[in-house]
Amino acid sequence: MRPVLFTFAGVDVPAYAVFVALGIAAAIAVRRVEVRRLGYHATPGHQYVGLFALLGAMVGSKLGMVLFVGPEALAQLGWAALTFDFTGKTVVGGIAGGYLGVELGKKLVGVRHSTGDGFAVSLPLAQAFGRVGCWLNGCCYGTPTDLPVGRLAAGLHPTQLYEAALDLALASALWATRRRPLPSGHRFRLALAGYGAIRFGLEFFRGDAGWRVGPLTAVQWVCLAAAVGFGGSVLRGVIRTSRSSPENAASRDGA
Repeated sequence: MRPVLFTFAGVDVPAYAVFVALGIAAAIAVRRVEVRRLGYHATPGHQYVGLFALLGAMVGSKLGMVLFVGPEALAQLGWAALTFDFTGKTVVGGIAGGYLGVELGKKLVGVRHSTGDGFAVSLPLAQAFGRVGCWLNGCCYGTPTDLPVGRLAAGLHPTQLYEAALDLALASALWATRRRPLPSGHRFRLALAGYGAIRFGLEFFRGDAGWRVGPLTAVQWVCLAAAVGFGGSVLRGVIRTSRSSPENAASRDGA
């Protein structure tokens, strides 16, 4: 744990802020590469989509805390989001808010095509940096454990590092396969499904005091819905693509 990464000119520089900034910078760089590869940059107004995504993520990350503290605190959380108080926030809410921000932004600026694939790799990449910052900051630790990994987190599961490694693996897999054909928008849905699955599993090791709905936490239900919903959408797209491919068409004609 090292909440203050270094001191410069007498000012303490927080580790969390540094790694969040690094994550945002890396995400912007990767998204810029992907946007040009996909040809999105040629669409008028597209440059504002990323801004709406950021604003939506900022508000959503705060309002999403209702999953942990309950709906009674919704008004307080809403005011904190509007005043840019982000001392407590959740990635799940941030992703949902960013998604809605993009959809709203597209309608306002007149972008009609899917833009999500430009965010597919940058989303888990930024999250990987952010979770390292959480680990250094001393927040988001897991439940107690006697395993050797507990030495990294004062006897607790270092769930931040678990997630950082899994997020980086997801980003790497999406980057390595980014040129494989998928219907437009499905690569972003794959990123959302992957993160939903990662977070669903990690919730069993996290020490959050969020409210439960039946056997699972509220966050787990949201993540499960994302993993199944977006994952099913990608699977249906792959099946449709394979059935409509020229090779399959030729095979059917030959039969």
